[in-house]
Amino acid sequence: MTKMLAAGDAAVAAAPATLTPFSLLLGAKVADPSGATAGTVADIMLAAAPGQIVYVALSVGGIAGIGERLFAVPWGRFVVDPVGGTLAVDFSAAEFAGRDGFDKDNWPGAADPNLTPL
Repeated sequence: MTKMLAAGDAAVAAAPATLTPFSLLLGAKVADPSGATAGTVADIMLAAAPGQIVYVALSVGGIAGIGERLFAVPWGRFVVDPVGGTLAVDFSAAEFAGRDGFDKDNWPGAADPNLTPL
């Protein structure tokens, strides 16, 4: 039986979560505020125990994996549109100019602190 809440009740009914599968995001192009491509999702790093996304490995530049740079971007910088299946960030690829990113054979254990959410 579902409890009906009356106006003024202290209890608050939580809205159901909108779920988005990782598989939808892997390989997805990431749009910047102008709609241009800021990069592509190379992978999503999850801390298993707390069940939280730590960072998204964003691939920037390059062609077919050659010359690409990887950046550990905090999950808080992304906006997911579960209906359209798109991913966006609040910055452009120009933010990565002059940065080295991380080595594909040596992934970081945390997001890049220089890319924390605004």
